Amino acid sequence: MKTAPVARSKGEQRQAEILEAARRVLVEEGYDRFILREVAGRVGVTVGHLQYYYATRDDLLEAIVRVEFDRNRREITELSALTRPPGEKLANITRHLIEVWAHEGGRVYVVMSLLALHQPRFAQLHREIYQAFYAGLIPVLRELHPRAKRAELRRVARLISTIIDGALVQIPGRGFVADAVAAVRQIAEAGNR
Repeated sequence: MKTAPVARSKGEQRQAEILEAARRVLVEEGYDRFILREVAGRVGVTVGHLQYYYATRDDLLEAIVRVEFDRNRREITELSALTRPPGEKLANITRHLIEVWAHEGGRVYVVMSLLALHQPRFAQLHREIYQAFYAGLIPVLRELHPRAKRAELRRVARLISTIIDGALVQIPGRGFVADAVAAVRQIAEAGNR
């Protein structure tokens, strides 16, 4: 899903270039090669210039995770807004996120999740992103279960997230996506029974 380009200042353009180069290093080379010197070299700036925007590697990584999540949140919102039955919307969201997360997007989240085990900064970011993700699924789940309590819808959103997250640690084969979509629909339709 693509959105229209936004007019940016020179500084915003540079920041976007840095984030894209840093994301490329992270997903292509891995976390061990995700160092400021490598990113600066790809952008063609000095490390000092890069640090004007992102003082530390953690600052840069957090920015990448936030950009990735903002993109996913917009995509979920767009898919939720389509005029479709709620079960179909949920299936479309599941398919889309598995496709994204089973490839480059998932590599960004895996790093965040691993760092969350040891660093309070990333543990907080992890909680924040998952809370927002659950909140993004609740409107579609509310369409399926208009009288359900928010806590129940949140529980279902967490279970759905667990299934979708499986794409991060598994390599989806032919039947994986269809099985995941079927499981998500089953859990969502069962709702608060």
